Amino acid sequence: MDSDEQAEDFDRLFRSTFRRVLAYCLRRLSETAAHDAVSEVYAVAWRKRRRLPDDEHEAALWLLGIARKVVANQTRGQRRWARLLRRVAEQPGPAVSSAETPELSEAMAGLSADKQELLRLAYWDDLSRADMAALYGISVAAVSTRLHRARQELRSRLAAADAHGMKTRDETKVGTHHGKQ
Repeated sequence: MDSDEQAEDFDRLFRSTFRRVLAYCLRRLSETAAHDAVSEVYAVAWRKRRRLPDDEHEAALWLLGIARKVVANQTRGQRRWARLLRRVAEQPGPAVSSAETPELSEAMAGLSADKQELLRLAYWDDLSRADMAALYGISVAAVSTRLHRARQELRSRLAAADAHGMKTRDETKVGTHHGKQ
């Protein structure tokens, strides 16, 4: 394949996957960082284009695999930056995904990074277990087990937060009721 054909194939791949890769990055990073990450994803993909799978679906998964690593690198960089800012007494606020409610964001924040990633891949990025297994390089059964555990922990955290919220509301009602007597 000559360089013109490679460029055309890559251009087609870019046009067919850009929105999906951007959405993946936006769910994990700030808007500016997500756009930087997408640029890096396609720069890495171009450099490694000889490894590009022929199948369009596999190529999209390959790009998401690259995006996963780029996001992880950016996240590490952001953590280093945050530590530096704390050293000079500036406290940056955490970015909240627009797709998450405050309750869900709080519950997700309590999960390990791996569990958060699994849940986001399954429910925000709508990947199948087989696709997730390909992305992680593990079996579908392992993905199912890990996803089940992540959902259980998230459900437990949401239920605990809801129970705490209901308890607070009930205590307020009880206090009001006793105050009227």
